[in-house]
Amino acid sequence: MKKTFLFLLVICFSLGLLQYGCMVKKEESSSVAIEKSQTLTSVQEKSSYLIGQAKAFYNAKEYQQAIDTAKYILSNIDENSMQAKDIIEKAKKELEALVKSKAEEMKNILK
Repeated sequence: MKKTFLFLLVICFSLGLLQYGCMVKKEESSSVAIEKSQTLTSVQEKSSYLIGQAKAFYNAKEYQQAIDTAKYILSNIDENSMQAKDIIEKAKKELEALVKSKAEEMKNILK
């Protein structure tokens, strides 16, 4: 019983560390992320870093920052990046939904 408990505890701790290590620290803006990416040496490093930043912006509901970062990837690093294209598409849909929601709110206020 104690061995099983200890084993499960070690597994949970390990998974927690793995998850923490996979989290991307979101920069304050897309321009800061882009500037930081310029210190990286390879195209793959730059692309991976900026895709991670774009996803972090998206997850933080900073859709315009996600779009700006993904557009930079497409125009300056990898014009064929499907991940960047997907982020732009998803973020634009979220922005459109947000605009519709706000328009509906204003419509209801003005009634």
